[in-house]
Amino acid sequence: MSDYELLKTIFTNFTVAGEVIPVEYIKYKGNSKTYVTYTFTGDDPTLFGEDKEIGSIVSIDIDIFSDKNYLAIQSAIEIIMENNNFIRTGCSPDMFEEDTGLYHKTIEFEKERMR
Repeated sequence: MSDYELLKTIFTNFTVAGEVIPVEYIKYKGNSKTYVTYTFTGDDPTLFGEDKEIGSIVSIDIDIFSDKNYLAIQSAIEIIMENNNFIRTGCSPDMFEEDTGLYHKTIEFEKERMR
């Protein structure tokens, strides 16, 4: 299963505190005030053998947008990603998007892959 398919699967019916949170790849097109998007930001070769790539690290940004407190969503995402062998490698400061009126947080994850 590709990492794209994995994320689509693990975030199907993503629910936090009884609320289903929409999760979309790159751009959300719905009307919920709380949603999550994800983007693949890198796929870098890191391990070589006999002049061939045998391992890489895939990097993913997950963005939370909400008009209310999103800390429970952030915690749920971190647990799901850790349970699927991703490591949290960074986190943005808390942001507020003036144009949408939504709070925004980006969490960065990485996963080592062997070919």
